[in-house]
Amino acid sequence: MTAGSYDFRLVALSLVIAICASYTALDLAGRVAPARRRTRVIWLIGGAAAMGLGIWSMRYMGMLAFGIAMVAIMILGLAILSSLVDRRYSAQTLALASAEQRYRLLFERSLAGVIRTTLDARILDCNHACARILGYASREELIASPVTNRYVHREDQDVFLARLKEEKNLTNYEHCLRRKDGSPVWVLGSAHLVEAQNGAPAVREETLIDITERKKAEEIFRTAFNANPEPITIATIEEGRYIDVNESFLRVTGYRREEVIGRTSLELKFWERPEDRTRLVEMLWEHGCVRDLEIIYRTKSGEQRIALDSAETIEIAGQECIIAILRDITERKFLEKQLRQTQKMEAVGQLSGGIAHDFNNLLGVIIGYSEILEQRLPQNDPLHKECGQIKKAGQSAASLTRQLLAFSRQQVLEPKVLDLNAIVLQVEKMLQRLIGEDIDLTATLGPALGCIKADQSQIEQVIMNLAVNARDAMPQGGKLMIETANVDLDEDYARRHQPQKPGAYVLLTIADTGIGMDAETQSRIFEPFFTTKELGKGTGLGLSTVYGIVRQSGGHIWVYSEPGQGTAFKIYLPRTGQALHVEKPTPGLAESWRGTETILLVEDEDALRELTRHILEADGYAVLEADRPDKAIEVAVGHSGPIHLMLTDMVMPGMNGRVLAANLASARPGMRVIYMSGYTGFTHPGLSDSGVTFLAKPFTRDGLLRKLHEVLELEQKLQAK
Repeated sequence: MTAGSYDFRLVALSLVIAICASYTALDLAGRVAPARRRTRVIWLIGGAAAMGLGIWSMRYMGMLAFGIAMVAIMILGLAILSSLVDRRYSAQTLALASAEQRYRLLFERSLAGVIRTTLDARILDCNHACARILGYASREELIASPVTNRYVHREDQDVFLARLKEEKNLTNYEHCLRRKDGSPVWVLGSAHLVEAQNGAPAVREETLIDITERKKAEEIFRTAFNANPEPITIATIEEGRYIDVNESFLRVTGYRREEVIGRTSLELKFWERPEDRTRLVEMLWEHGCVRDLEIIYRTKSGEQRIALDSAETIEIAGQECIIAILRDITERKFLEKQLRQTQKMEAVGQLSGGIAHDFNNLLGVIIGYSEILEQRLPQNDPLHKECGQIKKAGQSAASLTRQLLAFSRQQVLEPKVLDLNAIVLQVEKMLQRLIGEDIDLTATLGPALGCIKADQSQIEQVIMNLAVNARDAMPQGGKLMIETANVDLDEDYARRHQPQKPGAYVLLTIADTGIGMDAETQSRIFEPFFTTKELGKGTGLGLSTVYGIVRQSGGHIWVYSEPGQGTAFKIYLPRTGQALHVEKPTPGLAESWRGTETILLVEDEDALRELTRHILEADGYAVLEADRPDKAIEVAVGHSGPIHLMLTDMVMPGMNGRVLAANLASARPGMRVIYMSGYTGFTHPGLSDSGVTFLAKPFTRDGLLRKLHEVLELEQKLQAK
């Protein structure tokens, strides 16, 4: 074998060995990836050629066997290293492709809108949700849209970009954008600024959530919140720090919004009793809600008011809060208090009236018999003076019962149409002497004052009693002011001053600059026998009498006072359209009161009936008496002669005086009637206009004979005509 052929065969053998060794190494390390197979074949051929050349050169250097081994090892190592690098590279490529696919799916299927734009608002990419939020049919349509400013307020875009450039990341911002059709859409967004790199422009990436419905709900809540007539507050549950309040709260409390928001209710001294808030929070933790918890709160001016507090817990921005609605019941409480006071006064008045009626019968007997004894005793008799003292004591007691009857609105009145200004002028002269020189009295009379219908003597007593009360409240002197005016009270005033009715009134105001009184005293001043004066210096019936007269006259009285600020009484008497009554002078009484007429006397009180019969018979009258209404009917029907007048008690068992008179009207059509009574609980408002004649108990002998003379004389005049 020649050297040349030997070399050729040696090279060929080296190539075959190298290829086999390389392929075996690659197979052991793992199959070559198909995408990389051609590259590997080239590597194998190159390696084999290098090994062949190495072997051929080593032959002449005497290193044939060692060279073959080294080259084989090198090729094997190179093959293994190449395979490992290729596998790692392939795995990374596959992972990256998978991540890109997942991101794309998230991007396209996200319910939130995702959009990438340049800083000049050119859209680079977006998902279908973003297109839907902005009113486009597809993402391609949105990307192709030439609109670069979708903000409802165009200047908002510049403000937003300036903030994004400064802060790089923005979260939970709200914007109002325009849809394709121009309608507004509210979005909640987060944005990230991707800085420009390697010549690529800066990009902003945004995630958008449509919150239009939420904003509509918030707007509805806001409208209802502020339009609600009841005060509403939202505050933190821990501190009571106000987050929001509605307009009604500001109106009721008198605060401005900036004075409330951010401050706690304790800082504002809202709670009159701070323990009310503690109780409210405890009830919220226990039950989750509170309904109609009665609280007392203070306004900005310091006024105390009463409310029913209803509250529930809500979460705002991750913070536990209280939303509370206050229903102000201050006026209702005041009206309830007024009603209780009125009911109490009615009950006391009813009791007082009943007692006074019974006392009147007894006092009538005492006064009547004392007059009889006084008349029979000689002037120089020692018993004559003592008898006068009995009469005087009886009259004083009768005065007290009249005051009780006035309070209970059961006294006998003689209402007439009066000019209140004329009464004030008439009483003013007397008042100046009564109140003293250290009190300045002024009377301001309203022009064109309307008329009232009342008992003149009772209205005079009202003015006198209030003036005396004012004098006692000004021991160091002061001012007493009397004013009259026409007023028209509306429904709102009447609602706040039950049981007063709206309408036209004449207002009588009597005010002083005295020591005033507190609320507790004001609540009791009209009660009979209640007095703040020292023992023995007052009966406690002055103001109760005023109250009864005013109420019986169809009016209402209200008191306004504060300690050290004086007192004002406002009396509202109904205006009447009737003509003013002109009082005719009463002719002097003659001594010839004696009569010969027949009187039917009906009285269930034996002692009073016997006294009355004695007085009548002593003055010449013929008396038929009965102790019951049914007996009176028998007497009247059975009597053969005329009965000129029936003198009857008004309240009797089984039948009252008016019913009795009605039953006898057909049998005795010409019989006149005088009703005796100590109170008028049986009457109705129009009774005084119906021609009925009253004789108030307890009456004196002169009063009884005068009334008989007036009625019988009138009857004679009518018959003469």
